[in-house]
Amino acid sequence: MTFKGLLFDKDGTLFHFQESWGEWMSQIINDLTAGSTRDKKMMAKVLGFDLIQKTFHKDSVFIAGVAGEFLSIIEPYSCRLKGDALREFITSKSVKLIQVPVTNLPKLFAQLKSQNILLGIATNDCEEPAKSQLESAKILDYFDFVVGCDSGYGAKPETGQLIEFLNIFDLKSHEVAMIGDSTHDLKAAQKAKIYSVGVLTGVAEEKELMPYADKILDSIESIPSWLR
Repeated sequence: MTFKGLLFDKDGTLFHFQESWGEWMSQIINDLTAGSTRDKKMMAKVLGFDLIQKTFHKDSVFIAGVAGEFLSIIEPYSCRLKGDALREFITSKSVKLIQVPVTNLPKLFAQLKSQNILLGIATNDCEEPAKSQLESAKILDYFDFVVGCDSGYGAKPETGQLIEFLNIFDLKSHEVAMIGDSTHDLKAAQKAKIYSVGVLTGVAEEKELMPYADKILDSIESIPSWLR
């Protein structure tokens, strides 16, 4: 396969989802509910989060939704923080998160960059935490384009982020592939007529991704061999 541009989702695609966010969410819930057992259980329930296993259910709004949805759902059960204070707290905690990479990310993206491929991130996370996490993983400089749900181009499964990537670099849709772990990623690619690649490092199973994917890979680690 030959592409001039590759767009990547972030969570569940570059980084293992459950391993990266499970412990983080457990601590967030504990902090916001001040240890109240009732509020902890209620917040976890509406989030689709297992407090014992510290894992997310497949239908969790935190997986597919955007920041505003997540905040509006947890706010009623937050004892300590509301409104802007809650948003700032979550952002500050997200910025500091150290995620679990699915492979040697600097090596992978150095290899892709050496092939003169334009690289982008299109995430439903907010832009500031996304860039901070990419910086922590020592891969931010490999990307020519990083946008989140608050960057002004909407969020997946809508096509705004993907279309902006095409427009900025004057690319045709058939010259770009979108790589992601969720149906939101792949549906956005389909709508934008971009080649869609599903990876199995998130929460979704292969059978869920197949109807929307032109290709399924175990992880982004397989991309160089697939491109060859």
